[in-house]
Amino acid sequence: MATIDVDQVLESAKLRGPTLVVLLCAASSLILDGFDLQAAGFAAPALVGDLHVERAALGPALAASLVGMAIGAAGIGALGDRWGRRHTLLLSTALFGIATLLAATATSVATLAVWRFITGIGLGGALTTATALIAEFSPRRFRAQAIGAVQVGVPVGGMIGAALAAELIPAYGWRSIFVIGGVLPILAAAVMYFVLPESPRFLATRRRSAPALAELLAKIDPRGRYAPTDTFVQRGEVSTGRSGVGALFSPQLRWDTAVVSLAFLTNMYAVYAFFNWAPIVLTSLGFELVTAVKGAFVFNVAGIVGVIAVSLLIARFGSRRPLGVFAFVAAAALAWLTWFATGLPALMGGIALAGAAISAVQVGLYTLAAHVFPTQCRTSGVGWVLGTGRIGGIASSLGGGLLLTLTGAGGFFGCIAAVLLFTFASVLAVRRQITSSRLLPAPDPETAESSAPDTRTPGGSLRTPDPSYPPHR
Repeated sequence: MATIDVDQVLESAKLRGPTLVVLLCAASSLILDGFDLQAAGFAAPALVGDLHVERAALGPALAASLVGMAIGAAGIGALGDRWGRRHTLLLSTALFGIATLLAATATSVATLAVWRFITGIGLGGALTTATALIAEFSPRRFRAQAIGAVQVGVPVGGMIGAALAAELIPAYGWRSIFVIGGVLPILAAAVMYFVLPESPRFLATRRRSAPALAELLAKIDPRGRYAPTDTFVQRGEVSTGRSGVGALFSPQLRWDTAVVSLAFLTNMYAVYAFFNWAPIVLTSLGFELVTAVKGAFVFNVAGIVGVIAVSLLIARFGSRRPLGVFAFVAAAALAWLTWFATGLPALMGGIALAGAAISAVQVGLYTLAAHVFPTQCRTSGVGWVLGTGRIGGIASSLGGGLLLTLTGAGGFFGCIAAVLLFTFASVLAVRRQITSSRLLPAPDPETAESSAPDTRTPGGSLRTPDPSYPPHR
C-alpha cells in the first residue's frame, strides 16, 4: 500500500485515453448545448408571424430557458458534488434534448416557455458539469486551452444552428430546428453512457471509490501501478473546512464568489442580448431575415476566434490582463455599434469584434471559475456563478424587446456597452487569479502542513520510488 498523489498523476498525463474521451464528450455536449441554447432566438422572427404575437411578447419564452439555466446551473451543479460529474452530465444532456424535442410541439408562447424552461435546466447542468469535468482531467499546462476548446463548442453550436436555421426555417418552418436540436443530444447522451469516465479528482474525495480510481488511473497512466488498497490524496487543494455550496462563503472564497458572480452576470447580459435579440434587432433596421440570422452567425464565428485567443493568452500571461483587455474591447465594440455603425459592413464588423471579445470573456470566466473553486466545491461553485450570471441573461431576454422598442437599435447596443464596463471592473477585482506559471493556487501556509500526504510505508519508513516508473509512483 502506498500514498498516491492524484494531482501529480494527472499533471503527467497526456492527451489520450480517458482524457481525450472526456474532452470529446464534453465538447460534443456543449456544441449541442449552444445549438439548443440559441434555437429560440433563431426561430423568433418566424414565431412572431406563426403565433401572431408582438416581438416583445416573445420575452417570456426567451427568458424561460435562462431561468431554467439558473436553476440547473446551481441545483444540478450542486448535485455534481454529490453524485459525481459523469452521472450529472448524462442526466443534463438527455434532459435538454428531450425538452427541446417537445418544444417543437408548442402551439403558444406559454407552452413554448414551459419547454424552454425545462430545456434550460438541462443546459445549465451540462455547462457546469462539463466545465468542472475538463478542469479536473486536464494538467495545468494545457487546462486553459482544454476548457477553451470545450467552451468553444457553445459558439460552434450556435454557428451550426444559425446555418441550419437559415436553410430549414424558410423551407420547413420553425419547428424543424427544435426537432434536430432535440434528437441529437438524446443520441449523444446514449453514446456517452458507455464511454464517459468519472472525474479522478472527484473519486479521490470518496474513500469507497478507491477501486474505481485505481482502475481509472491505470488507464490514464499505463506505466504506473495502482491498487485499491492505496491511499489517494490531492496536493495543492485549498481547504475551506466545508464542501458544496457552504464552502463558497468561507473566508477563503467569499470575495471571489461575489466578484466572479458579478462578472458572469454582466457579461451574460451581453451574451444573451445577442443570442436572443440580434436577429430581431437587425430586422428592425430593415435587413432580411436571412441577413439577420447571418449576423448571429458572424457573432458566433468571431466568438470562436476570441475563445482560442483568450485560452492561449491566459496560459501565457495569466487571467487578469487578458480578461480585462477583452472586457474593455467588448464595451468599446458596443459603443461603436451605438454611434458609428451605420452601414452593413460597419455593422457586421462591430458585431464580429463584439462577438470575439464577449465570447472570450465568457470562456475566460469559465476557466477562472474552475480555478477559483477547489474540487470539494467545484461544481457547486461553477454552478453558483453560472446561476447568478443567468440573472443578467434573464434581464436581457425579458427587457430586450422593450428596450429595443423604446430606444431603437442604438440604445439597445449602448445599454449593453454600459453593462460591460461592470464586467471590466469585476474581472480585475478577482483575487485568486490564474498565473502564467500555474493554474492551481499554492496551498495556504496554514493548511499545507496538515494536508500534506504521508509518503511513508505502513511500517513507518519513507517509501523509495521505483526508478522504472514515473516520480509519482
